[in-house]
Amino acid sequence: MTAGPDPLPPGVDDALAQLDDLVAFIETHPDATVRDAMLEMLRAVDVIHRGALQRVRALLEARALLDEALEDPHVGLLFGLYDDQADAEWERVEVALERVRPAIESHGGRLEIVAAEGGVVNVQLLGACESCSASSAALRDLVEQALRAELPEFVRLDVSQPAAHPAPPVLIPASSLLRRGVVEGDTSDA
Repeated sequence: MTAGPDPLPPGVDDALAQLDDLVAFIETHPDATVRDAMLEMLRAVDVIHRGALQRVRALLEARALLDEALEDPHVGLLFGLYDDQADAEWERVEVALERVRPAIESHGGRLEIVAAEGGVVNVQLLGACESCSASSAALRDLVEQALRAELPEFVRLDVSQPAAHPAPPVLIPASSLLRRGVVEGDTSDA
């Protein structure tokens, strides 16, 4: 008989269930001030944990210890809770941006997600938004507000510049370069 994976330390299953119950209680609390304060506290704890875990993951990967660490059920649980949220974060960014896309498109622009990780969202404003600094600033504020509303872990918005496109060659018809006097050999007008 082979031993299965190590069980979670005593009390962890109970703590997870209690945490779920407390979050459900907070979300339905009748006092909006209490509810909002508690949810903000949970978001702040999430930001702190997520950033620390990203650094721990990088250190473990650099030392080729990540796989070994993830074999521990307690460590695997913690990383799993945050890893599963990476895809969810991208999806929430998409939802937030869908709300502001009509406003951006009404200015002749387009918005594309470049990256979304750990509360940092990188986008590109394309189309008419590329060249209009006034509308870019207003649209950036609009995007940032939407992200703050949708992502509890939102840290900052980075706006990438689109790749520079070479200007198309300007073709000037030869006929516009020739003056009547030049064509006829009279250079007195030139």
